[in-house]
Amino acid sequence: MSTGWRPARLLAPMSWLLLRPRLWWRQWWESRLHPREQLTFTQRNLYILPTPAGWGFAVVILVMLLASINEQINLGYALTFMVSGAALMTMHITHANVRGLTLRLLPLRSLHAGDVLRVGVVLANAGQRRGRFGLELKVTRPVAAGIMSDDDAKVECEVGPASETTVEMDVPAALRGWLDLPRLTLQSRYPLGLFRAWGYWRPQGRVLVWPALDPMAPPLPEGISEVPDAHMVQPFTPSADMPEGLRAYRRGDPLRWIAWKKSSHALASGTGLVSREPAAGRTPDLWLDWDRSPALQGLDTEARLSRLASWVILADRQPGLAYGLKLPGQTIECGQGSGHLRTCLDTLAVWGLVDTKPRTKPRS
Repeated sequence: MSTGWRPARLLAPMSWLLLRPRLWWRQWWESRLHPREQLTFTQRNLYILPTPAGWGFAVVILVMLLASINEQINLGYALTFMVSGAALMTMHITHANVRGLTLRLLPLRSLHAGDVLRVGVVLANAGQRRGRFGLELKVTRPVAAGIMSDDDAKVECEVGPASETTVEMDVPAALRGWLDLPRLTLQSRYPLGLFRAWGYWRPQGRVLVWPALDPMAPPLPEGISEVPDAHMVQPFTPSADMPEGLRAYRRGDPLRWIAWKKSSHALASGTGLVSREPAAGRTPDLWLDWDRSPALQGLDTEARLSRLASWVILADRQPGLAYGLKLPGQTIECGQGSGHLRTCLDTLAVWGLVDTKPRTKPRS
């Protein structure tokens, strides 16, 4: 067994100790940023510091000043003060290049886990005289599980006078559930790169991430599982004098299918609306059952949710097929249409999670 000294084993704890203060600082700073629907950068929320090139330029100016003092060169004084004055002017230009810009968020759309969320951000410039150049919008990866990554996505853009521009940022959605938008940083080094002006924005919005689609999902189950318990779903029970072509109204049925005369009697008796079966024949209801679908046996929780999400999409593509979803402790009765599909996918996305209350309502 080798007992030689290995530098990697010694440097690993040291690197962790060096990153730990940065991790704490980022967590504390992000906790102080309140989510906002839109943000306008002013002197109160903008920061500016010299860049590494700016610090190097300051050293050069200092050397020129010391050389001019030592040699008593008047032209050296003039050159030093002229160049340093121009550098100070670029500081005001860099700060003004970001000050007054407004950021606002475009509507978000749900997606499946494993996909990339496209976040649209609008940059508005209310100034009438000058444009904004050399802008850089950066997405800061959220701090999770004590890991901090510097691999942040960046997009460069420009905004003309009294105009707007839209940029799109990529945010990975690895897990299902509600995804909070990460912090955005708008910065600029225009015009000479000697100073960096930046500001932070935490958008007030989050999107619902559906379970990942199962690429190995089998076809829809042929067998129809049993109807859910009576205390969870109360189906319509036809009377003896009702024709066999009538059934309980299901969400998504066209209005022309509704038997209004029979529905009036059904509503008077305390039940629901009544629909006619299509002339092509009766289509059985498909129940996607968490416990009784054979193709779900032996899978873990996330794998079952992924397969159910794939089945829901496949069932929605079948014309005239009404499908329902039965999960432990929750049942969605059979229905059709895009609204029913969205309800099933949303239910699968938040099933078993603690935080299920949306802050904003995403668009479908």
